[in-house]
Amino acid sequence: MKRLFLLAFAVCIGAVLIGPATAQEKLRIGGAVQVFPLYYLPIYAAQENGIFKKNGLDVEWVPSQSGADLTRAFAASAIKIALSSAATDSLAIARGVPLSVIGNLQSYDDFAIWSSSKGRVAKGEDLKGGKIGVSRFGGLEHSYGQLAAKKLGIDKDVQFVSTGGINESLAALVTGSIDAVVLPAASMLTLKLEGKVREIAEIQSLLPKEWISYTITAHKDFIAKEPSTVKAVVQSIFEANRFIMSADGKAWAIAKMREINGYSAEAASASYDTLGLSKNGKIDTEGLKNLLEFLSDYQMMKKDEVPAVEKIVDDQFVK
Repeated sequence: MKRLFLLAFAVCIGAVLIGPATAQEKLRIGGAVQVFPLYYLPIYAAQENGIFKKNGLDVEWVPSQSGADLTRAFAASAIKIALSSAATDSLAIARGVPLSVIGNLQSYDDFAIWSSSKGRVAKGEDLKGGKIGVSRFGGLEHSYGQLAAKKLGIDKDVQFVSTGGINESLAALVTGSIDAVVLPAASMLTLKLEGKVREIAEIQSLLPKEWISYTITAHKDFIAKEPSTVKAVVQSIFEANRFIMSADGKAWAIAKMREINGYSAEAASASYDTLGLSKNGKIDTEGLKNLLEFLSDYQMMKKDEVPAVEKIVDDQFVK
């Protein structure tokens, strides 16, 4: 009995000692937004198909509420690696946050300008004299809206309104207090299929052909101290992407979007068709140069703040 007691005591002590260590091994992977399919699909695909486990990773998905929140998490070292956007990354690096873009999730952006189907604005030119809602001034929505207004020749005849967020923008559009919003297709699919909104200007067609939009980004200290872990994450994400973009992965991705976003079958299928997830993560430096020029032209960063491409990119894991 004494031996059994000592053995049980040893097991309990071992559990106490091992438990915290195991918890510490769980890797927190961040994301700029919680319910954006481009961010969550690779994570859930890697988790549910055993890809992370196969590569020796125990992952916790920790999405933020915005790109700015993700930048703050990186700056505080609360997150070491994340699915992000190249614009957010570039701005953070220009302001001194020690990050590197280590992979390309998707090169194009599916933002557009949308109007209410019941409103007066049926095409881009109708925005002359109107109000365009954006979540905040100085963000990507604002810059994309400025780009579209300039291309349409109405940049001096529109007013931008800072609504405070995506939901607030949609509420203002529905009530008619603004004439249009600048948002990605993923945020508008259900309303579009219900006939409540219409797309009046596609942003992608106004951008240079070479572009980069969504990324995998990591803290430089994490890359230096744990390169094998970083490599395992990158390999897992792009294996997950290859699954998502395959015939077998399509049905899984559509079901997952219906579960997470509450999409109808039609909306989920339409959302899947907009996915252009990279299968290898190769980083287009020309696309990044074009993005940096855009950020400078539209005053998201000062010209003397623009970092060199080599200070942004670390492509050792996707070569």
